[in-house]
Order: sequence, then C-alpha cells, then structure tokens
Amino acid sequence: MNKISNFRRSSLRLGLNFNDIKTIESSLKKNKGNLFLVGGSVRDLILKEKLNSNPDLVCDLPINLIVQSLKNQKIKVLEVGIKFGSVIAITKNNPIDITSMRKDITSDGRYPEIKYTKNIFEDAARRDFTVNSIYCDLQGNLFDPNGGIEDLKKSRIIFIGRPEERIQEDFLRILRFLRFTLLYSNKFDSDGFEGCLKFQKKLKNLSFERRL
Repeated sequence: MNKISNFRRSSLRLGLNFNDIKTIESSLKKNKGNLFLVGGSVRDLILKEKLNSNPDLVCDLPINLIVQSLKNQKIKVLEVGIKFGSVIAITKNNPIDITSMRKDITSDGRYPEIKYTKNIFEDAARRDFTVNSIYCDLQGNLFDPNGGIEDLKKSRIIFIGRPEERIQEDFLRILRFLRFTLLYSNKFDSDGFEGCLKFQKKLKNLSFERRL
C-alpha cells in the first residue's frame, strides 16, 4: 500500500478535520512548506478506524517559520513546546499539533537537543516505533521509511533501531512500548521487551505527569 484511496472522503468519514488541515497546509505552502500527517491518525486511516485523537502534523519548515506562516494567515498559535520544535495551531474546530521535521542530536533520557531537517528519512529515524513513522500527505500518498505499514498489518510493535539505544534516548518509551503493544498486538516483541526490562528502574526519573 502506497496510497489511501478516496483519501478526502475516507478521512472525513473517519473524523479527520480535513478542511482545517488544508487551511494549515495552504498557509505553510506560502513558504514552500510540505505538510504530512503522522502517528495515530495515519494508523487509524490505514486500518479504516474512527480517529480517536487529534491529528499530529509534521512540516519540513523550521518551527519559527511555521509560526510565522500560520500567524500571517490569522491562525492562532500556542507556542508551548516551541523550543522542542512543536506548537499547537487553533483552527475553528480543534487544536492541532504541528512539529518541525527534525533529528535528535543528543538526549539525557528526557529532553533531546534537536536540529531541523527537510529529510523525511532523518525525521522518521528519530521516532520510536515503526508504526509511528508512517507519513501521509493530503492527497493520501503514504511514505513509510521503516516498514511500519507491514508491522501495523501484522500487529507488531517494533522499535526503530536497537531498543536499548532508543529507550535510553527517552525512558518514557518503556511505557509507550507496553501501551502500544497492548493496543495493537497480543504478543510483545522479545527484543523490545528485554530492553524495557533492562531500564525499567529509570522510569522513576520521569515526572508523574509524563507517566500518565
């Protein structure tokens, strides 16, 4: 699968705020930005399930230029998370998260140092699981650098790269691995589970809010 057929109609039927996202896309295109859906909404669209969360968007512009583009079109922006490359656009219907494509340079197990990129492969490489690194543009074209579609179809939650390395970048991934496996699979990936067990004591380093 490399495209979701009848994308506009399917997305509206499954609860995607297509028109609001198109408005955001139009504002970013004025600065030659390319916009993609990523994460949960793409998984739901592929599985043809009702969307159960607000969509996550990613754009190949630096975050300050994203903010400028949105404000130029009178779209309200909440700049929480801007130092990590993420903001919230307030459209007439719902808040929508928008993140700049980026690669993580270093991490202390909580917050990464980032560098912006226009390369979808670099952005995909920093994500946690293959099923979370499937991108979809607003024509329904799918971009799947890590084979996430196949893993999603086979109900597999697999870390991108070596699990131990990815967990040390952000210990919250232990909880995310458990949660996603319980949601999408009936079997834990053995390498991922062993990595989680090895670093389980690091969960105490996370704030209570991050564990929710």
